[in-house]
Amino acid sequence: MKKSFILLTTLLGIGTALAQSTIFEKSNTNLIQTEIKSKSKKLDKKVDFVNFNKAKGFNTFGEATEASSSRNYSKNENATTPFASIDVKQWSFGTNLDTNESIFFSMDYKFKAGAFFTFKTYSDDFKVEKQFTISLPETANSVQVVPDFSSKIVSNNNKLIVPIYVHYFEGGQGPEFQKHEIWFVSETGEIIQKVTGSSAQIVKDVSNKLNIFVFEGNDDFYTATKVDLDNAANNKEHKVAFGLMNYFAGVPIAFKTFNGKDYLVFTRYSEVLMDNDTYQFNTNAKFVLDFIDFETFKIEKSYQLPVLGFDPEDPYTIPMITFGMFYNTDKYDISSDVYNSDSKMEFTYGINFYSMTQDTEWFNYYVVNEDGQILKKLDETIVNAGIEQNIAMQELPNQKDQVVMLLGSEEGISNIKVYNLPDLDLAMDFPALHNEDLLSLAVNRISKNNSINYLIGLTYGERENDDFYGLVKHYDSKGAEVAKVRLPVGNTTERFAPFMTEGTLNPHVVNSDDEIEYVYAYQDRINNVAANTYRVAQSDNLLASFSGRTEKGNINSAGYLMNKKGELDRMFIYYGSDYSATSILTEFYKFPFETLGVNDITKNTQLIKYLSNVNQIRIDYDYSTYQVYNVNGTLVDTGKSVKTIYTNGWNKGVYFIKTIDKQGKANAAKVLVF
Repeated sequence: MKKSFILLTTLLGIGTALAQSTIFEKSNTNLIQTEIKSKSKKLDKKVDFVNFNKAKGFNTFGEATEASSSRNYSKNENATTPFASIDVKQWSFGTNLDTNESIFFSMDYKFKAGAFFTFKTYSDDFKVEKQFTISLPETANSVQVVPDFSSKIVSNNNKLIVPIYVHYFEGGQGPEFQKHEIWFVSETGEIIQKVTGSSAQIVKDVSNKLNIFVFEGNDDFYTATKVDLDNAANNKEHKVAFGLMNYFAGVPIAFKTFNGKDYLVFTRYSEVLMDNDTYQFNTNAKFVLDFIDFETFKIEKSYQLPVLGFDPEDPYTIPMITFGMFYNTDKYDISSDVYNSDSKMEFTYGINFYSMTQDTEWFNYYVVNEDGQILKKLDETIVNAGIEQNIAMQELPNQKDQVVMLLGSEEGISNIKVYNLPDLDLAMDFPALHNEDLLSLAVNRISKNNSINYLIGLTYGERENDDFYGLVKHYDSKGAEVAKVRLPVGNTTERFAPFMTEGTLNPHVVNSDDEIEYVYAYQDRINNVAANTYRVAQSDNLLASFSGRTEKGNINSAGYLMNKKGELDRMFIYYGSDYSATSILTEFYKFPFETLGVNDITKNTQLIKYLSNVNQIRIDYDYSTYQVYNVNGTLVDTGKSVKTIYTNGWNKGVYFIKTIDKQGKANAAKVLVF
């Protein structure tokens, strides 16, 4: 149930209104910088069902960048032609559990007077297939979609049912008047049932029957409800006192099948962990996992495990449980035969330590069996599990699973440590400053010659003459550098982010060859205005470039998407979120990409030629204006219609020539100046 979008999205919120140094100016630090949490955040560990199992809105607004009303925009500065676009407030995707198809959908809504919510699903070519609109309470201020859809959760029904979370107020505006509800809505717009709750999940059991669970938390109880949409009187509840889930981090629930039976695992403490007034730690408190039978919805068995790490000599360092945030999936969280061959249950969980006197926090991780015996442990000063920083090491054939742990302090990350699973032995220790290179948290691995290579983005870039690059380096299983990949960026780049997911590192997604296509973003600043550029490249061979410096607006996010069959076959670019946005536009591009021609252009290379013997580019057709860009996307020449563009003084390398005729039609070609 976790990490379900790792293969599908790459998001970058790198907007900033403050000028900073470029990636070509190295500092003296030997640490990877991270966000420093406030004390209130460190101790405020509460279960959050509002954000659990919700459709990720990929075009929600990010941080705005600095605006300039006098700025000029290029009409179309990007590469490749979109096959579709939509202009909606928000979109995402879920799963039709009846067919296992991915469902692309959009959401539109209005709050206050005349409040409504509109839901639409789309075909693979973005034609609307289903839609409905429902009224909302005028006091509503939040509406989200639970991405689990089915027609089979209601008897004698063939209409898709969509769960929707609605937050509103009734009888007043204070916290005591707020309502959290899950509305189960048919594709016809009929509301089948409203259930008190902040989130929901629909789960198939071993017999392929669909089971609906709704979750809610308030100041009194955390509640799990098994929902019967045919008859609300049959709904069943499981409640846990609020105090037994306070000071708990991570995901408190899991769905597991053992010995042919399905269980909802609901976690808690056996007693209140810490007094809210005195901060006195309760040494009798245990970490409890209740196994609730799907059918009876009663606890069939419970396991009580130690809350490890409390030191009576240091009573103001508080250990708190973190669960469900160890690996890419939940395969290691609860098991019976992963870590050893006996029949005893095994549980992998973390301890989040917080020192109130030093205002610092760190993590340890443990594998503990049902008797409370520690089987494995990572008891170093872990700042974060890698998965909490979106470092998900992809699973590779004939290789052990691996997990990343980040070590250091609140000053920054000092080491990226990679551990083999299930042994939890150290596979590789990368210091932040590795071979004089300051690493970043863009980390993953690929198969290489019956072994593995680690791929890591660098914090700093590289310049060669007038060409500028962000860097990704490949290291072998012992940490030795085996390759350096240079990815073209702008000369004022302030931030560089390569996306290291299983999907983006698959060499057969963008095209059919065996070379990796790197997806990356950079933020640069021109005339004190920051903008984002997203690119796809094979080393310094640029395949596609999408600029945030057009009339469409800055680029807020981008990523790979699946079709209904679950195949990664398209890329999205979302424009908006700042000064230049006149709409909320998302464009979609089909794979495979062709080589970059500079958005919305056709190729006519026979009529644009480079004549090396006379240092000239010849354009043998009529047009109005031209632009020339280097491989970094920097404009190097522009002008009105001429037959000859002189290249004297240009650096050797690849250039992109773009012309526009009187009708606004663009044509382009790539030339090599040598």
